[in-house]
Amino acid sequence: MYTDLRNWMDQVDSWGELRCFQNVDWNLEMAGIADLAYRKARGVRPAVLFDHIKGYPDGYRALFNQLGSPKRLALTMGLRTDYPTMMDFVRGVREKTRNLSFIPPEMVPSGSVTENVVTGEGIDLYRFPVPFFHEKDGGRYFGTGHTVIMKDPESGWVNLGTYRMMVHDPQTLGIYISPGKHGDLLRQRYLKRKEKIPVAVAVGCDPALWLASTMEVPLGVSEYDYAGGLKGEPIEVIRGPKTGLPIPARCEIALEGELDPQDPRLEGPFGEWPGYYAGS
Repeated sequence: MYTDLRNWMDQVDSWGELRCFQNVDWNLEMAGIADLAYRKARGVRPAVLFDHIKGYPDGYRALFNQLGSPKRLALTMGLRTDYPTMMDFVRGVREKTRNLSFIPPEMVPSGSVTENVVTGEGIDLYRFPVPFFHEKDGGRYFGTGHTVIMKDPESGWVNLGTYRMMVHDPQTLGIYISPGKHGDLLRQRYLKRKEKIPVAVAVGCDPALWLASTMEVPLGVSEYDYAGGLKGEPIEVIRGPKTGLPIPARCEIALEGELDPQDPRLEGPFGEWPGYYAGS
């Protein structure tokens, strides 16, 4: 089993399923190339990695189309990667999820995500090559292939969900959570208590954790436990120094902050994958 996103990428690259592009602009070009690579691919749809992004140092990379092939999805779910037919793969997925045993995360003292730490006025979200995806988007979107971490103020249940996040200024992100999602249920509980909402965000985390974050995991079950079940081993987490929330120890980027119900801002629109713009 792979250890983290970088090790996962190494395995995918060894199969020839990782395409690398250089000297691409964050403004529309990255998203456009990634979309073409997925919709127009002949054969396997590759994962797409951008490096040497215009205006940014080498090594500030962006990954698109992460789980766009059955083989990459199988690797992520801890399944064999050589099913003879697609139907055999579907049966493997059903069997795995039907009998999944949840494995809680393991708290560790530190992780690679703590190698570089910036706080206070030193924070600048634009130091990263945040994509501008579509020409009519409301702004640049820091959060699409990420997970938002929140905790139930009553039970302590930790929930992870993928909710789009637009950059408003160098130190402010907005989170749009659709009504009825687990993150929205937690948000409403904080609002009733008239409290600000502690939030952590992980970008470039373990692919199994990101997959769990996008799925309909049962209410009350943490996506950390679900992802641990997929991998057959616990996800390592550290305790966030600002929020106390568990943060993936090996993710590439982690953010901590709070949602302030007294500071609403207009977010969106955002171009969704079927081809329409979701409103503001």
